[in-house]
Amino acid sequence: MKKGCTVQDLQRLTEALQMVFEDVSVVALPPESEDHWQDDAMQVSYEQGGGQVSCVLRRRVKVDGASYGIQMSAPLAGNTLPEDRMTERERELVREDLNRDFLTGAYNRRYVETVFSPRLDEILQAGGQAAAALVSLDEADRLRYAHGQASLDQIVCTIVNQWKKHYDVPNSRVVCRLHGGILLIVCEGMTVAQLEEEVRQHYASMPCSCIAGTGMMSRVAFTLSIGVAGTSELAEGQRSWENLYHLCDKRLCAAVSSGGNCICARD
Repeated sequence: MKKGCTVQDLQRLTEALQMVFEDVSVVALPPESEDHWQDDAMQVSYEQGGGQVSCVLRRRVKVDGASYGIQMSAPLAGNTLPEDRMTERERELVREDLNRDFLTGAYNRRYVETVFSPRLDEILQAGGQAAAALVSLDEADRLRYAHGQASLDQIVCTIVNQWKKHYDVPNSRVVCRLHGGILLIVCEGMTVAQLEEEVRQHYASMPCSCIAGTGMMSRVAFTLSIGVAGTSELAEGQRSWENLYHLCDKRLCAAVSSGGNCICARD
């Protein structure tokens, strides 16, 4: 965009980009972000989701003296495999790959929604119980603009690996990266009190910093907000995966709103 552009120019650009890309988003950037962009060149990365690989483009623009970040993404052509050409083993490997997060190797939202949650609902309907925790990296946007996307990715990988040490047991304990710096932990056969105690212990002993960056590496500190909930807290007839998740999300929001770096396990 040309210098001196207006909000109307940005809106017209966004509308034009939406005709080309599958997803376009615009966010206002904090003033300090200017010190952490080498120039206004396009940043390119690749992300996997929904069974396909997408190309993601990011650009910073100046509008009326303020900085805005534009993110555009579209799936790469020809990045899916025709199943009629695969052997059964190849199909199995592809399905497993689609259930894994491209960045961290943890399970992804697709696995929770298509594999784990249906089985969990059957267990709950049979009288079983479960507990879940939503874990959020505090101030992820600030960390991105202060240290760059590569550093943020390294921080997210560090966090996922820390939780996978304790919660990565097939068919009973699941660690899933939903998106960005948001993780989900689900444990069958646990109460909210049991999971809260475990999570508190693990978070208290967790090294909340990592060496991150490209070129000149630096130690980056981080904190987490965590919401914990259990199916035993839900009313009879309401004990489902969907209701458990919503209660967990409500408590995560409370933890974030309180300033972060804390665990919320009750209303």
